[in-house]
Amino acid sequence: MKKGDIIGPIYFIALVVLLIFFIKPFIYATQHYPIPMGFLKVALLATFGECLKTRIRTGTWKITHPIQRFLVWGLFGIWFTWAFSIFSGGVDKALIANKLWFGFAPAFSKSLWVNILGGYAYFMMLTHEYINKMIDKQGFVSAPEFKEKLDARVWFPSLSWGSIPMTILWFWLPAHTITFLLPGYFRVLCAAFLSVALGFILTIKK
Repeated sequence: MKKGDIIGPIYFIALVVLLIFFIKPFIYATQHYPIPMGFLKVALLATFGECLKTRIRTGTWKITHPIQRFLVWGLFGIWFTWAFSIFSGGVDKALIANKLWFGFAPAFSKSLWVNILGGYAYFMMLTHEYINKMIDKQGFVSAPEFKEKLDARVWFPSLSWGSIPMTILWFWLPAHTITFLLPGYFRVLCAAFLSVALGFILTIKK
């Protein structure tokens, strides 16, 4: 057993335990400081998810340029915070309130708009993949170079359950429906846990 096989699970469990024991301060901080909390929640969990994926793929927990990846995930956490608020409020106050959308199953409607009709999920994941390529290269990646490096089986529509478009249907759509059933202060946290879960599922797939 490697050292990281002890440290990694302890890190993850410690975050969960801290969340449970300090749930009231967590809710207060999320409600009053949503932007920095969005940064921290996603940065701490999604960076762990990257370490976990690397461990499963390569046998080591060590990821390249961890500080850069941590900061990028944190910025995406802010993006999540904004996006969830925009789509949630848009469906409730702009669509349903003005009878432009059906009023039942609002959580499913919000997930549908986030993941499919609004195009956010795919664009967000593609953007993160592009930034990852620049981190790997430690330099600018042109559009043709990025397209050349993309795995078509993963990123373009196919019947493979592991392709990104298919994960939007079988994973993100139902998962975010559950997310939008939660109070607003838990949604970004839930999304961060889900990113770890999906990364694990796709990594162990043959």
